[in-house]
Amino acid sequence: MCGISLVVGIGDDAGAIDGALTRAHGALAHRGPDGEAFLWIGRDGTARRSTRWIGGAPDLAAGIAFHQLKVQDLSEAAVQPLASSDGATWIVLNGEIYNAGELRSVLCNHGHRFQTRSDAEVAMAAYREWGPGCVERFRGMWAFFILDVARRTLFGSRDRLGIKPMYYSIEPSRLVFASEPRAVMRARGAHPSANRDRIREFLTGLPPESARDTFFDGVRLMPEASVVEIDLQNRGMPPAFRRFWDLRDYVSTPGDQPPFDRAVTEVRSHLESSISEHAQAAVPVGCLLSGGLDTSYVARSLAKRAQGRGDAPVPSYSIVFSERDMSELPFIWSVVRGGGLNSHMHQLTPAQAWRDVDAVVATQGQPLLGQDLIAQYHAYQLARQHGSVVVLEGQGADELLAGMPSYAAARFDELLAGWRPRELVTELWTNARRRGASRSHAAARLARWFARKAVGPRPPSLPEWVEAGSFGHAGDPPNDWTPSRDPSRLNQSLFRLVSRTNLPTVLQYQDRSAMAHGIESRVPFLDHRFVEYCFRLPPDYKVYRGRYKRVLAAAAAGLVPDAVLARRDKKTFVSKTNWIPLREEHATVLREMASSATMQNTHWFKPQRLARFVEDYLQGRHDDGPALWRLYTAWRWLELFEVRS
Repeated sequence: MCGISLVVGIGDDAGAIDGALTRAHGALAHRGPDGEAFLWIGRDGTARRSTRWIGGAPDLAAGIAFHQLKVQDLSEAAVQPLASSDGATWIVLNGEIYNAGELRSVLCNHGHRFQTRSDAEVAMAAYREWGPGCVERFRGMWAFFILDVARRTLFGSRDRLGIKPMYYSIEPSRLVFASEPRAVMRARGAHPSANRDRIREFLTGLPPESARDTFFDGVRLMPEASVVEIDLQNRGMPPAFRRFWDLRDYVSTPGDQPPFDRAVTEVRSHLESSISEHAQAAVPVGCLLSGGLDTSYVARSLAKRAQGRGDAPVPSYSIVFSERDMSELPFIWSVVRGGGLNSHMHQLTPAQAWRDVDAVVATQGQPLLGQDLIAQYHAYQLARQHGSVVVLEGQGADELLAGMPSYAAARFDELLAGWRPRELVTELWTNARRRGASRSHAAARLARWFARKAVGPRPPSLPEWVEAGSFGHAGDPPNDWTPSRDPSRLNQSLFRLVSRTNLPTVLQYQDRSAMAHGIESRVPFLDHRFVEYCFRLPPDYKVYRGRYKRVLAAAAAGLVPDAVLARRDKKTFVSKTNWIPLREEHATVLREMASSATMQNTHWFKPQRLARFVEDYLQGRHDDGPALWRLYTAWRWLELFEVRS
């Protein structure tokens, strides 16, 4: 896990390269506490490395800057940018190639020799042996660029699921890539402009329809599962991204699925293999533990592994709350009591969360839809304080296996469309009962669901204090996104969550929160082989009679405590919309926000109606605290980044 900045000049102005590069590089210092270096690429394709900015070189075609977090090979020989022994190729890599050891053995048989134990050197040798197709052999998470001196090209790639980020912008004088959107924005030099589509979605309270667009206009996310080649001799050409893996190829074909018992065994085997790979590092490894099924599975698997090898207990990190209706403490303790874990907890208070809003907005480079990102920020901070550099967590399981109640709706639609009324009523009934509803309430929920299906979905609307004319229509899919070919509506819905909406968003959140504290976060549920396997499974292995992630829960039996397996709720980090007492303790600041020049002069808002909306909330005439929260964090983002609306 590191920080990459790359600037390719399009014209003849070297200042368009080195000035932009140093600005981007400066915005990423937190991503690499173990060192930094630059690679200056001449118009003839030659490269020279330096440990400091040299500036002003007149013959530059491109420049790369790198902040390093050492995880595998801790020697000076592995410091990046890393050159091949003959100087014909150079690499900067952010992430981990988990099968680097296997590939190293294969490449040695092909005559390659290695100077380090780093996966970056393996990726570079793989490129030299197999060309751009090398990425199809990689297992892991990555964003990298390789300079091919002879061909005068830069070859770049992102991993299949987009776990490791790379953002870019195209300008008249340069092409900029960087590991965070704020670094790309800083490279551009001028005050950033807001992306109106993202702002519109945000103000309605909806999660993004396309996480490939950032909140900064003109700053985009490089597509996942893609490669790109940049010709340094023809630098006026825009980057053409090419996909090397397509999740649509993996579908739940009826009649070609394993029996449930075999699927349980195979899920367990996949996960144990993935967790073992993800736990390999030359630095201290820990795990996040929330008390839910996913992190509990990872934590207990790591603990069992440590106990079997006689290793020290694995550090686990948990954010807890004093509020009973938000507390995960009983479930966390049930996992820790199994042994093999050294538990560290931090009790987050509303006062502390409020104090850290600016820090988290600055970390994310965007306003905050909810308050859970503050808890996530503190979880990684806790890990770094106690010495962990690598942290495993449970991200991705919900999207792969329908772990949230809202994800189950597609299963209900599937049964309705297939005209299977008995199964539909059974599923709806057991779902409501497992959530703790009485018979009468369960019956009422059934009636409301059928009523909503009869009326159809309502399009989202902007609040009355928003100037709707400032925005276009949001919600159209990106041009390069195509839906799943799976016959199951549930799997179609999960495909959308994984490839377009929820997972790309939370992976970006996770990366920035972790790297704010110099932590490499790893996600064993997103091993691409396990992802492919999950999309081949039928829908009733995921949602069945009120149970979510059915096959995972069965695979976890005997490993994860019964208290966790029997849970009927599903909490987020911060599950109360009024947890931070905005009205009671922060009225003065909210009034300051409403009357500020930033909000009054932003043409997205109707100033008088906005001020009235805020005052009505403070006076108790409405209770839309989530909207006040979004407004407040949008204000902080606009001011912190000096964004032009």
